[in-house]
Amino acid sequence: MKRLIINADDFGWSEAVTGGILKAHREGVLTSTTLMTNLEGAEAALGRARQEAPDLAVGVHLNLTEGEPLAPQDQVAALVGPDGRFAFSVAGLLRAARDSDDVRRAIAAELEAQIAWAGRRGLVPSHIDAHKHMHMHASILPIVIDLARTHGIRAMRTTAEWRLPGMSRLLPAEWGAVDRVRQWLQEKVARQWGVEAREAARRAGLATTDWFFGVRATGGISAELLEQVLRGAPEGTGEIMVHPGLPDEHPPRPTRLAASRPRELAALCDPRVRRAGDEAGWTWATYKDLTNGSIA
Repeated sequence: MKRLIINADDFGWSEAVTGGILKAHREGVLTSTTLMTNLEGAEAALGRARQEAPDLAVGVHLNLTEGEPLAPQDQVAALVGPDGRFAFSVAGLLRAARDSDDVRRAIAAELEAQIAWAGRRGLVPSHIDAHKHMHMHASILPIVIDLARTHGIRAMRTTAEWRLPGMSRLLPAEWGAVDRVRQWLQEKVARQWGVEAREAARRAGLATTDWFFGVRATGGISAELLEQVLRGAPEGTGEIMVHPGLPDEHPPRPTRLAASRPRELAALCDPRVRRAGDEAGWTWATYKDLTNGSIA
């Protein structure tokens, strides 16, 4: 069996990102996305998905570092600054989650609120993942698994990254040594987390993929790279993570992906990519296709 999920993170990040994701689904090979329910663009993104892309699978993209929390301030005081916005960097959050019971309780309250937001709007999430993959950190993973089971979410992303041979030559030419080393290190960490999280998820009765691709290539997805992945990836069920978007001269918050999002959108809509997937025998899928059974 060869099933492939192509998931866009950050649905609701901005109008440009939301529009790009919808375009990548309508005109390209994108099958799935995950919604940042605490951001100001979430409501509009969900409404547009229902109107413009009824077959697009929508999950929840848990987020603890961007914007403001949804939980009451007294429940998440350990996570926010004086302005009421999330105060931690990713690294700082993970250290605090490891060391502090108060932070872990605040994380549980906020993630509960983000999932509940979706439920109140009638969204049955296809799966769950997280901004910067923080849901797989050892201090946060048990919280996420418990919340998924409580809310009937039956699948979770795990980043057991498959390594494409010769990938370095397919990454953007403008990437320097710092970019390449950063992405390599992130891929190494995410792979370790992903393998462990895959086993934990399956023990808990949650569906996940056999392989994953996209951490090292974040910000560097091209049609050529996708063609090579589609032709060389192992059998089973896989996920390719992407970050498409329309051009946006004024993104609502800092991101290194502002310039790369339109390039990724073009790659996803390139007919060569669909042709490569079809020729390689992939079935275009979503996490819903993994969850025919019930949670154990």
